Amino acid sequence: MTETRQPWLKRPSSLILLIGAALLAAWMTTVIVSIASEEPDGEATLDGLSSAVRQALTDRDDGEFGRLVDSDSAGDDYAKNYVDRLGDADPRRIRATVSQGGGAPVITVTADARGKGTVCTAWSAVRSDDRWVLDAAPPVGSQKECGADAAG
Repeated sequence: MTETRQPWLKRPSSLILLIGAALLAAWMTTVIVSIASEEPDGEATLDGLSSAVRQALTDRDDGEFGRLVDSDSAGDDYAKNYVDRLGDADPRRIRATVSQGGGAPVITVTADARGKGTVCTAWSAVRSDDRWVLDAAPPVGSQKECGADAAG
């Protein structure tokens, strides 16, 4: 009696190995595509940065706001903490403007806060990898305009 061998694809161990390899390839493809399609941090222009900041804060989207802050100048929870703190002020009609600070451009966010008048925060805008991002350390200004000089 001669023993007949099953083709390698019909053996259970080969089939399990083939399924495992296919799942690994699918997972690696998903990771690579998600990394390649991920939006880079910051914005290409100052006006784009200002608009993106306003929209992220209006939407209370700390993930999007975090993408606009220089990761070298902010901790992991900076964006979430800021968005939460701004939310505590109950802001209405959030605005973001670009002006010139002492040397670097400044993005100033102002909002009408219920019962608190106008609230504001300012950040220097800096270049990072050919994109504009917010520097988490506030600018130091000579006037009472949230750290930005009024002339700008």
